[in-house]
Amino acid sequence: MAKLTAKNTNITASPEVPNKGAKVPSKTRKHFDSYTDMGNHWLKASVQGYDLLREPSFYASCLESTSPNVKGHVKYLGGTRTDLIDKCWLVGREASRSGSADLMRLVDDYMGKSQLWLEYFLGLLAHLEVINTEQFHRVVVTCNDVERHEPIIRNMATGTHKVMLRGVLTTVTIDIVSVLPEGVAALKNHRLSGAVTVCDIGGGNVTISRFSGTELISEPIVKDFGCETLLQDLAGNSQLKTIIKQAPKLDTLNYSLEVGLKKVKGSEEFALFYGKSDIDILPAYKNVLSRFIDCRLREVIKLLDGYKLDGDTVLVIGGGSKLPLLSAALKKKGYTISSDGVFDNIKGLTKE
Repeated sequence: MAKLTAKNTNITASPEVPNKGAKVPSKTRKHFDSYTDMGNHWLKASVQGYDLLREPSFYASCLESTSPNVKGHVKYLGGTRTDLIDKCWLVGREASRSGSADLMRLVDDYMGKSQLWLEYFLGLLAHLEVINTEQFHRVVVTCNDVERHEPIIRNMATGTHKVMLRGVLTTVTIDIVSVLPEGVAALKNHRLSGAVTVCDIGGGNVTISRFSGTELISEPIVKDFGCETLLQDLAGNSQLKTIIKQAPKLDTLNYSLEVGLKKVKGSEEFALFYGKSDIDILPAYKNVLSRFIDCRLREVIKLLDGYKLDGDTVLVIGGGSKLPLLSAALKKKGYTISSDGVFDNIKGLTKE
């Protein structure tokens, strides 16, 4: 069986991070089929008629000086959740820039996926290009612990909410249609059947779920590390600091990993550029990735290899499925690597 390594993998270039023009539905539209995947690191959602939404899972109460016109800004005026009346908050990138003392991410609060689901969903709606003043959402939700999160999401989100979304007075009515395990949605997106093991390498953790058809056959195995661990290790790497000659920024490193490897002009070599510069950080990344595989992923790979020997198809999804070099190394082991690991669960939900 092939040994997983970051150093002896054939290199292929990654595509540019897409930057599409936004889709916008009719301004008079009121009814939407919506889908959410609130990950530890990234929030993903699909609202009918719009482009897919993806924001880092930051949440913060607003400072008094915060402009209501900022993306992700919500003020709750009235409705089912009387405990939220007169509260305002930010979700996503702008929350991380707000300077709020109570800034958090879902990776910091396991129960935030359900207890703060409404706040996050409304915050995502406040990122839409056009905000309609009356909205009815039938929502399908995916999460990694349905038994724990479903009753809380239904209880705390269902109903009508009068809010200001990015300064626009809006009435949002929410009906939770269903709450599904994350892996089921990915199976539907890939049209896989039979015995399938889904490995979701997310920002905050790695989840292994086994299915027979679309039925979960055992409790998911959750490891408390993910891409964020790799990112933090890379940011603290002394070789990286020597290469870029300054303290690295996490946002810039994350951008670098999402863009992936690029072919060096006039050469057959590949590079991993720091942000939008021409500084190649691939040597430092290879070292950090090797340690990540040896110290973190070794046990996960052992489990996946065992399930594969049992006859399972192993499907790897999540942001980690696109990490430079790692995705190629996993593919060499015979695993199925998602072509769109970030949005797999969302795209699977839309096929419900």
